[in-house]
Amino acid sequence: MEGKKLKVAFLVPSSEIGGTERMLMLMLENLPADLFSSPVVFTIKGSGRFTDALKKMGIRIHTFNLKTRPFDFIKLLYAIKQESPDILHSFLFSGNLVGRIAGKLLKVPVIISSQRSTDPWRRRYHWFIDRLTVRWTDIIISNSYSGKDMLVEKGKIQPEKIIVIPNGIRVPETNGKITRTSLGISNSEYVVGTVGNLREAKGHRYLIDAAPLILKELPDTRFIIVGEGELKGVLIKEAKRLGVLDRFIFTGFVSNPADIISLFDVFVFPSLWEGCPVGLLEAMMLSRSCIAFPVGDIPYIIEDGISGLLVEYRSSEKIASAIISLLKDKKRREDMGKAAYKRAIEHFSLDIMMRKYIATYIDLKRKKG
Repeated sequence: MEGKKLKVAFLVPSSEIGGTERMLMLMLENLPADLFSSPVVFTIKGSGRFTDALKKMGIRIHTFNLKTRPFDFIKLLYAIKQESPDILHSFLFSGNLVGRIAGKLLKVPVIISSQRSTDPWRRRYHWFIDRLTVRWTDIIISNSYSGKDMLVEKGKIQPEKIIVIPNGIRVPETNGKITRTSLGISNSEYVVGTVGNLREAKGHRYLIDAAPLILKELPDTRFIIVGEGELKGVLIKEAKRLGVLDRFIFTGFVSNPADIISLFDVFVFPSLWEGCPVGLLEAMMLSRSCIAFPVGDIPYIIEDGISGLLVEYRSSEKIASAIISLLKDKKRREDMGKAAYKRAIEHFSLDIMMRKYIATYIDLKRKKG
């Protein structure tokens, strides 16, 4: 491998920006130029914020839409062949399926799939497809131990074929452009918020349902929901039905969520299933006190009672109780925020993650000759 740089191609279904896409952008920025040639990205669900962001980064991309134009698969094969990568690394279920088939047909030297969550939505045919095609991948990289366990237990995939590399991020930068004043929030009000695409998996309605209980005890509380998605109208209707809509701010998509997270007194992460959530790690690195359901690897990320609070699954009442307790105890939430920062820096830094990915890429290519 001396004298030759590795070329990695990434294949992603989504054209929008979620946790997976944000992680990939960090990886693209931090692949060492002395070991890797310029990476390339293939997206298979059209253009969007993600492809726009890649263009601004100067990343070479090939965009297709296999959902509306299935014969684009032929064009995708041609594009991958022209790029001639040493490694084809795919993400998410549909991306993994397409990546495995394309990599097998084109005899790409190393084929890697990714597992990004615990995927309770999968049906039997999803598992059948996974087992059928997993033979064409050299390794699966899961961002969580719970994701690996799920693949072994439900997918019947050999554990030695799966490695775990938790997400890692750098300390988020804030530019101060978003302030309490710009959002119409006074300095005397508490701010409780969350970040995530507005879809069922993120559990936003549990925070909305908790709001009346919190406001009864602490009426000077404001709630911020950062993100965009299909459930936005439903969530707004629920807040209106409960009579708390005037206490909520729905920001829509924000390119740098850290700008708003830094304003939170308490960060709530009510996801119903997860792997290793980026939004939670960002809040911890910003020294926010965090509350979450104990799903995926969150019980490993948060030390309950030390670097955050874990509450009963799907319980708005427990979320409300935890929020009230932290808002009423400034020292406790500050101590918890400091512990969260320490935990995130020591176990989920970008440097730790990149060293593991780089070592995996090099080792797999070396084994393949």
